Amino acid sequence: MRRWLKNSIAITTTLLILFIAAGLIFYNMLSNSLPRYDGEINVAGISNQVEVYRDSMAVPYILAETEEDAAFAFGYIHAQERIFQMDLFRRAGAGRLSEILGSDALIFDKMLRTVGIKSTSEKIMKVIKPEVLKLLITYSAGINQYLKDAKGSYPVEFDMLGYDPDDWSPLDCVIISRMMAWELNISWWSDISFTSLVQKLGEEKIKQILPEWQENAPYIIPSETKSLPGINTGLIEIDKSLRKLLGIEGTHLGSNNWVVDDSLSVSGKPVIANDPHLAYGAPGRWFAVVIRAGNWNVEGVSLPGVPAIVIGKNKNISWTLTNIMLDDADFYIEKLDSTGKTLLI
Repeated sequence: MRRWLKNSIAITTTLLILFIAAGLIFYNMLSNSLPRYDGEINVAGISNQVEVYRDSMAVPYILAETEEDAAFAFGYIHAQERIFQMDLFRRAGAGRLSEILGSDALIFDKMLRTVGIKSTSEKIMKVIKPEVLKLLITYSAGINQYLKDAKGSYPVEFDMLGYDPDDWSPLDCVIISRMMAWELNISWWSDISFTSLVQKLGEEKIKQILPEWQENAPYIIPSETKSLPGINTGLIEIDKSLRKLLGIEGTHLGSNNWVVDDSLSVSGKPVIANDPHLAYGAPGRWFAVVIRAGNWNVEGVSLPGVPAIVIGKNKNISWTLTNIMLDDADFYIEKLDSTGKTLLI
């Protein structure tokens, strides 16, 4: 056999062995982090046995004696399925992405710390109802139990980035909810955009391209807008990049819900429907679950990181969610004195 042919066979065989070995290693990394769908898990922190069943679509059914035990299991299951997604969003809200993604993410941390996701969450924690706080505590304990049990076999994303997730806290739950609020807030960038356009084109030209409002909803365009310093639209570009990183791109326009009258339904009962327009992602933002625990008798979709059914039903009512594009953000032009340090009121 010719030498070049021997070398080719040897190289091909070596590459094939390396490819198979790498594939097996990667497969083991992925499979070791998969949730356990059967068997028993002994944990501390619950008062009675909790049963979890999953249907053919892997939707979990949590059966517990108390709401606190259900919240614990809820946290454990969320963490089993979505811990990296949860950790990424709480890090973003706390302004800690650069710790795992490097200096390129520092600009996102500065933006979200300036916006105040975490500081707002801390204020909410001070006024939260005791019964809600109790559920947040037990839910967080469930997440932390998973982190303890899964130590050494976290999802592959943690291995790729070279870090382990910190323990979960009730504050993290609130941060996740505030991040959803930020995702659905579209009024802030419209304020910046329209102000910038007024400065460049003038008020009359802008009125020609804006929707026509009725008399009870007048335009609010301060007369001095044109003479103010040029509005910097860089915040919009930073936020676009952040949304791309987090997988929440899109304008979310068109979110809606509606009701079918009872006279038009087969059951003779009204039917409520919902179409929340969130960006496509893998994994998706929603997590379907069914909970039966004391007075907590509910089913629907949850937001991983928060122990609540955002859209769903219980034995009495159904509810849906639609973003109404409310003007819920405002900006202020600050005037400083000649030193540039003192704000002039």
